[in-house]
Amino acid sequence: MRVKDLAADRSAAGLPDLALIVLAEDAAAVAANEQLNRVVARQYLVRVLRAVQRLDAEHRADPALSAVRELLDAMDVDAALAWALRPEVTGWVWRSEAGSADPVAQLRVLADCLAYDPAAAPASVRLGSPGGSGGPAGRPAPVVTGDGLARGSLLLEWASEGDEPAVRLDAARAGAFAARLQAAADLLAEEWPEGLAMAGTDIRAFAALGGHRGLKPLNFSVHGLRGLVLTSERPAYMLAQSLVHEATHQRFSGVLDCVAPVRNPKATHHSPFVDAERPLGHILHGILSFINDAYAAGRHQAVEPDPVERDRLGRYRQQKVEQLLAAEKNLLEVAEPTPAGERLLAGCRDAIGRLSGG
Repeated sequence: MRVKDLAADRSAAGLPDLALIVLAEDAAAVAANEQLNRVVARQYLVRVLRAVQRLDAEHRADPALSAVRELLDAMDVDAALAWALRPEVTGWVWRSEAGSADPVAQLRVLADCLAYDPAAAPASVRLGSPGGSGGPAGRPAPVVTGDGLARGSLLLEWASEGDEPAVRLDAARAGAFAARLQAAADLLAEEWPEGLAMAGTDIRAFAALGGHRGLKPLNFSVHGLRGLVLTSERPAYMLAQSLVHEATHQRFSGVLDCVAPVRNPKATHHSPFVDAERPLGHILHGILSFINDAYAAGRHQAVEPDPVERDRLGRYRQQKVEQLLAAEKNLLEVAEPTPAGERLLAGCRDAIGRLSGG
């Protein structure tokens, strides 16, 4: 990859209209999300190059730095952008930018990151329609098993730093986990293909959570591990909601990497999603993810043959719409939106209006 090629890439055109990336309702939304993805990838690629440049000053001969240079030299721009948004790469970027980061430790971790090979995963999930174009939505998302560096042991270690540790899987268990996720993706392909296309752009890998809560959702994303989604197993239509929910968290994290949606991000207000005071960015995360979650539930409700389950989905959607209306009201009481934030909020307002029948 040559820097002048990056300068001419369409990612240099900048962010799309953020109102379009709130909800995948048509091809324009899918295209806008792909453009956002390229812009975010460009940000991370530049951050990688800067981190390498900093380390080059005293450690140029280190094998890990040589490997990164050789890797990027052999790539075209599309491949370099895709590589820069892999979760192990973004995880390394965040750690290398920490003020207390030790250069020797950074290089050791970089070597471990380079050892990760998504193709070594024993199972993966196809987040695209069979026989699709093979574009971003056709990229298989591997299941990270944590069985050695090549299969993501470092990723699982990072992802398990919170309250819910990820589960290390053998090949058979990874295959079963991938099959559950594939059923959810296939359901989305039937019921909401644009939603699956957006998820296929935003999600790059999966890891399993073992703290089952029955039918209650247990899934999350980590801002610094872009594209990695952690989830427990549930029925396919519920996992379909989880897919678009977490994909939206990934998407908004990308927005936050590029632009500030509000001028007062440290301001807080009550979040009806968790019934607690939260910073505005957390509330926006909830608004965006539950817009897509509720929309997916509605798509399935329209074709669900069981009247009991249809009623449950209806109650769920109504609850989420009420929370969305309250969250939007609370956010607007204190938020000072930037121009980019105004467009994002305009997209949220339109989507919530459609969900509520307004």
